[in-house]
Amino acid sequence: MNWVDFMALTGILFYLVPIAFIAWFLISFIKTQKERNTLLRDISLKLDKYKIDKKEE
Repeated sequence: MNWVDFMALTGILFYLVPIAFIAWFLISFIKTQKERNTLLRDISLKLDKYKIDKKEE
């Protein structure tokens, strides 16, 4: 492997590594937000049920 091949490989890595990192970050961020939305939805439903139960008393 000569110097030109090494520089070409390094150049490709400088483009691929940031793209892979950004893709990983976005996927993990979206997954976390979906989990948060599910938890908030569950909490909201429980609070709505609590309010309905209080009105009936």
